[in-house]
Amino acid sequence: MSMRVAGALVVHELTERVRDRWVLVVTGLFVLLASGIGLYGRAAEDSAAAVTAPSLVTLCAFLVPLVALVLGHDAVVGERERHTLGLLLSLPVGRGEVLLAKFVGRAIALSGSIGLGLGSAALLVQGGQRQVLVELLLPTMLLGAVFLSLGMLLSTVARRHATAASMAVALWFILVFFYDLGLLGALVATGGAISNDVVTWLVAANPAGLYRTTLLVQLSGTAALEEAGILLSLPGSLVQAALWFGWIVVPLAIGALLLTRRRAVTA
Repeated sequence: MSMRVAGALVVHELTERVRDRWVLVVTGLFVLLASGIGLYGRAAEDSAAAVTAPSLVTLCAFLVPLVALVLGHDAVVGERERHTLGLLLSLPVGRGEVLLAKFVGRAIALSGSIGLGLGSAALLVQGGQRQVLVELLLPTMLLGAVFLSLGMLLSTVARRHATAASMAVALWFILVFFYDLGLLGALVATGGAISNDVVTWLVAANPAGLYRTTLLVQLSGTAALEEAGILLSLPGSLVQAALWFGWIVVPLAIGALLLTRRRAVTA
C-alpha cells in the first residue's frame, strides 16, 4: 500500500513540475543557450572539440545548481505555507518516503530539462562530438541531484518560503562563485604553499568545483588547470562515486530526520 502511495506522490510531483511555468521557462532557456554553444562549436570546425564541451560544462556548472536549488527549495516549506503538509504527512507512508518521493519526482523533471538541453546541443554538433556531449549527461544529472537534495534540506529547515529562497540563492553564490574564488585567493596569498593533497580535497569538498574540475581535466587535460596555476590529482573514480552518493543521500536523510522530529514535537 505504502509503495503505491509513494509512487502516486512521485507521479504527482513530476506532473506538477512539468506544468510549472518556471520549469518550462528554464528548460527553454537551457535549450536555447546549449543550442547556441552547439552552433558556435559547429562553426568553429576544427576547434569544435576545444570549444563546445568545455563551454557546456561551464554553462551547466552555473545554471544547473541554481535551477536545482530553486526547484527543491519549496518542496516542504511550500506545503507548510499552503497548510497541506499535515495532510501529506498523514498518508500511510513514512516521513522519509514523502521526502524521497518529492525528490524523485523533481529529479526526473530536472533530468528531463538537462537531457533536452544537452541533447539539443548534441544534435547540432559534428558527429564526432556527440559522444563527448552524451558523456556529460550523467555527471550533470548527478550535479543537479546534489543541489536538488540541498535545496530540499533548506526547504525542511526554513519556516517561510521567502527564507528558503534567500538561503538557496546564498548557497548557490557560496558554492558556485565564492568557494573557487576563495580557494584561488588562498593559493595566491600563500604563494602556492598549500599542498596538492589539501587542494585536492578542498576541490572535492564542493560538488560544483569537483564537477567542473573533473570534466575540464577529462576534456582538456591537466594543462587547463596548470595554466591557472593549479596542480592537483583528482580522487579516484570510487572515491568520487562515494562523494556523489553522500552529497545526495546525507541532505535527504537530515531533512527526513528534521521533518520527523518537527512532526513529533507538533503532534
